[in-house]
Amino acid sequence: MKTHLYSAAIVAGTSAASVLAAPTIVNGDFNGTPSIASAPAGWDIAMATPDVVNAFGPFNNTGIGWTASPNGGTFVRTNGVGNEQTEAISQVVTGFEAGGTYRFDFSVTNLGFRNAGNGAWSGFDGFYQFFADGTLIGTSQTVSKQASSSDAIVWEAASIEFVAVAESFTLEIRGETVGAAFEIAYLGIDGVSASLVPAPGAAVLLGLGGLTATRRRR
Repeated sequence: MKTHLYSAAIVAGTSAASVLAAPTIVNGDFNGTPSIASAPAGWDIAMATPDVVNAFGPFNNTGIGWTASPNGGTFVRTNGVGNEQTEAISQVVTGFEAGGTYRFDFSVTNLGFRNAGNGAWSGFDGFYQFFADGTLIGTSQTVSKQASSSDAIVWEAASIEFVAVAESFTLEIRGETVGAAFEIAYLGIDGVSASLVPAPGAAVLLGLGGLTATRRRR
């Protein structure tokens, strides 16, 4: 009887562990060469003209370096415009399980924009949208533009949870403005990763498997 209990618990624990395998996003750190109208390696341009940038630009007219994202390197800059000119990147992601709950973690910021000619500080607050095969699955918090061009940008941790409807889908990440069409939010995003959110009881099953094994060894 004890042997049967031990085996059942270990099988349950093993099953829970296998479900916890996380999907992979190619180049979620957006590493690449700073360039205009481009996407990082492993990503495609989904809408308009996003840019790969670092702490100095392109399109940094503030006179001070942008603050690098928490994971450093390059990041993606997008204009949220409120129409078809909104900028976005995409890639086909795999390794999900239909019906499973997942979480995307990432960092976001508002870059603002200082006009190189007249020095005007412009831009609107904005946020990021995540789409799976064209269906909106979540949005980040709204990130506010700094009060002036001399204020350092601030990166914020963000995450969304969603239920996968397929093992593979096209993930699209799109910047958006809280303003009307053409009231642009100049945004930055970096460090996108994916993980499975354990179903209620999965951690308990894993714990029971280890506990039963310990009892059996005694």
